[in-house]
Amino acid sequence: MITFTADKQHVRTVGRSIFRNNIRYLSWSCSAVEFIFTGTEVTAEIWTDWVLDEPWKEIFQGQLAVFINDEAEPRLRFAVEAGKNSYPIYKSNTAEKVKIRIMKLSEAAFDKIGIVSISADGEPEPTSPMARRMEFIGDSITCGFGIEGISAEEHFRTKTENPYINYASKTARCFSAEYNLISWSSIGVYSSWCDDENAAAPNNGWVMPMLYGYTDIGIENTLGNNSPVLWDFESFVPDVIVINLGTNDVSFTKNIPERLEDFKQAYIKFLSDIRSKNPDAHIICTLGMMGNELYPVIEEAVRDMNDEKICALEFDVQREEDGIGCEKHPNAVTHNKAAMKLAGKVSEITGWQIDSSIFD
Repeated sequence: MITFTADKQHVRTVGRSIFRNNIRYLSWSCSAVEFIFTGTEVTAEIWTDWVLDEPWKEIFQGQLAVFINDEAEPRLRFAVEAGKNSYPIYKSNTAEKVKIRIMKLSEAAFDKIGIVSISADGEPEPTSPMARRMEFIGDSITCGFGIEGISAEEHFRTKTENPYINYASKTARCFSAEYNLISWSSIGVYSSWCDDENAAAPNNGWVMPMLYGYTDIGIENTLGNNSPVLWDFESFVPDVIVINLGTNDVSFTKNIPERLEDFKQAYIKFLSDIRSKNPDAHIICTLGMMGNELYPVIEEAVRDMNDEKICALEFDVQREEDGIGCEKHPNAVTHNKAAMKLAGKVSEITGWQIDSSIFD
């Protein structure tokens, strides 16, 4: 067996991730490592910071998936136990050339996972990147929160969270595009989710504009690093960026005119920042799966930007007859419908052809 770290000499990283002290830290939804080897067996030593007693352990436990040879469904899906442990990743009776992808399904707001080492009975090599690239910036919807839940009354668990089948992943996959998810539950642009009905100020201590410029400020905080690493925007240049934010801001704006204006100005400022870091990307500003109250304001912000490569797209609000996921979040049916609508828009502005089998 050959034991190696998840550095870029041995693996290709998918999504934003931090490599420190020879550990590859995965935090963002759908962040992954991928490599090719010829052999019969792979194991991985994996660490997580999420050390809690029941029932919290089961609710927020980190979840990983393993994909083999670009199969449509993961070959393996498992929860990560507290501390540092070894996990079987792949096993075969005959040696063959195999592509391995280890992907994080649980979101950045909860557990943090580190790949300490990987062992294989064959020499690893990084895979090649895809030609097309997309980036999705969002909240719990983009994390796939509750997507596999059976009802709106069901409480959230990371076991029911699956970003691989959400609107973002399906849209990217129907174009064979590489994609990054920058998403965090309850986050907003102007105000993250506000529990206080009578709040006089926005909940803006942790909003998306604070996170976007960094590789992974969430894991940096966990690791105690006071100088978080800035994201290298040259390392991943998206053709298309999709923003799906505003669902949580509405908990504070409450249709109050001055708050709506403050949200619009915050949205424009964030859009301007995204444009400055991604000068050539098409940007699609979306909203609506869990409510469309702020969509008209987003349309105004897009018009005010006066940028021919920035547009708005309203998702349909989820329907009871399609089912609802955990804690009133969209389920797989709603995500699939949103993906088809978004794919149509992406195809319109890029000319890319849609692989409709992804939506079957």
